[in-house]
Amino acid sequence: MSRWLPVVVLLLVLAGVEMSRAAVVPGTLRSDAPVSVTSERLEADDKLHQIRFSGNVVARQGDVVIYAGELVLVYAEKGGEIDRIEASGSVRIVQGNRVATGQKASFFNKERKIVLTGSPRVYQGNDFLEGDEIIVLLDEGKSIVKSDQGSRVNAVFHPKGKQP
Repeated sequence: MSRWLPVVVLLLVLAGVEMSRAAVVPGTLRSDAPVSVTSERLEADDKLHQIRFSGNVVARQGDVVIYAGELVLVYAEKGGEIDRIEASGSVRIVQGNRVATGQKASFFNKERKIVLTGSPRVYQGNDFLEGDEIIVLLDEGKSIVKSDQGSRVNAVFHPKGKQP
């Protein structure tokens, strides 16, 4: 079960991004709730130190759901701790009215960092932000939205009580 904890962290942290502050909401991580993952295929490879879920992957914990074409957990040779989690293929993470989308979401365990790429967008209700890369630094409570040369970061925030 300890190998699944980073999946839970990825799901909850990405779904817990506050649009008005673009920061991780403290207290949203719950490691005690069960995690269910469904896919068309599961492949565990001890030589490569990875577990790959592929084909219409749906991972769920409580009210948080991640949808992806593929979800790969890469773990350390010794101890089995998760090094990295890669979700790819039309990634969508949903919690209530919070939704994060992109072509790829990566969780780097040691750096405690999440990176969304491939036209990433984060929505909360009618508010959203987008760029070419969205980085969440978990321990710093900091988010960075980057754009490639020639493009720009976009954000739309509605004043509280003024949501259309």
